[in-house]
Amino acid sequence: MVKLSKHFTLDELTRTSVGLANVPSGEVVNCLRTVCAHVLEPVREHYGRPVLIHSGYRSAAVNKAVGGSPSSQHMQGEAVDFHVSGHTEYDVALWISENLDYDQLILEDFVPGIGASGWVHCSFARRNRGNDLTKFRGSKIYYPGIVLSP
Repeated sequence: MVKLSKHFTLDELTRTSVGLANVPSGEVVNCLRTVCAHVLEPVREHYGRPVLIHSGYRSAAVNKAVGGSPSSQHMQGEAVDFHVSGHTEYDVALWISENLDYDQLILEDFVPGIGASGWVHCSFARRNRGNDLTKFRGSKIYYPGIVLSP
């Protein structure tokens, strides 16, 4: 088992259900370590609860199979989708926006009025933009900020 940080393994951040190869390069593994250090571990430490990974690194084939953006930061190992056990995705995204340095933060597939809906997408890159957005379930629009309604 390859540990990327105290609480996260390479297996967790490369797991896929589409049955395609998903083996990152050494450079991508280093990027995953950086995401763990700057995003996942601070979230884990703050909440003191498991952080459950939905998607980390995606090979180009895996990214295409799951309908990811052709320019997805998941393919560089710079992004992770997750939720925190026992906490709403909205609250986690809001805490990240107020406390961490990041490139892009998206409260994705969120349903207004249902706090535990969707997931948190967060990326960390060489030059962080601090870009935060909300995408509501059923919509193709990304709204600026971490918001409760369109």
